[in-house]
Amino acid sequence: MRKLAQLIPAALLLCSCATNYNVQGTTSISRFDGKTAYISMLSDQGVAAFDSAQINHGEFYFYGDVDSTVFAYLYVGGEEVMPMVLETGNLSLQVGTLAQRASGTPLNDRLSRFFRERDKIEERLYALQQESMELLLSGHSMNDVNHRLGGKQDKLIKQLQTLETKFIQANYDNVLGPNVFMILTSQYPFPVMTDQIHNIVRKAPPQFLHHPFVRSYLHQCGAIKP
Repeated sequence: MRKLAQLIPAALLLCSCATNYNVQGTTSISRFDGKTAYISMLSDQGVAAFDSAQINHGEFYFYGDVDSTVFAYLYVGGEEVMPMVLETGNLSLQVGTLAQRASGTPLNDRLSRFFRERDKIEERLYALQQESMELLLSGHSMNDVNHRLGGKQDKLIKQLQTLETKFIQANYDNVLGPNVFMILTSQYPFPVMTDQIHNIVRKAPPQFLHHPFVRSYLHQCGAIKP
C-alpha cells in the first residue's frame, strides 16, 4: 500500500452517533510479537495514538468506544501497518508479511475489497516494469520497449484511476471517501490538480468538499478560495 504523508492535516470524525468497537487482531509477523500495537489517527498535530494493545503470541485486542465512526491506522511501534475504520461491530484484523486485511464490519469490508482490487492492478504494473527492464538489459531500445508494453501500461493505469475514482465517488458521504482521497493525493510531492482529481471533485457534494483535508488540498491547488 502507498505510504501516507505523516503530517497531513485532516479531521477524521464525520458521524455523530456513538460507536462501540471490538477489534481482534492476529499477525504472522514474528518480529511484532511482544511489541505494542496502536490505533492511531491523523490530526492537525500529526499522528496521535488513540488506543494500544500488547501483541502476545501473534494476537492482540482492542475494545472501547468513540463519539463517531472514525478512519484510523494500525501501527506497531512506529511502523504504519494498515488503515482501518472504527465502527460498531466485531472487527477482525489479519496482518501478514505480504497482505493485511480488515473485515467483519461494513466499511472495513468495503475498504478491504478496494485495496485487494487496487493491489492486483499495481502488481500487474510492477510486473510490466520488470519486463521492461529485462527487455532493456537484453538490448532492446527504449522506443521498442514502449511500443511493446506502453499500451498495456496505459491501460492498467487507466483501470487503476477508474477504480480509485469510482470508489471515492461511491463513498462521498462516509469516512472512506475523503480519507481514500487523502491516500490518493499523498503520492504527490505537492498539491496538484490532475484530471483524475478534477473528476473526483467536480460532482462531489458539499459534505465531501467541506471536509478539512479536501478543502485544504483544493485550496492549495488554487481550485477554491480559502
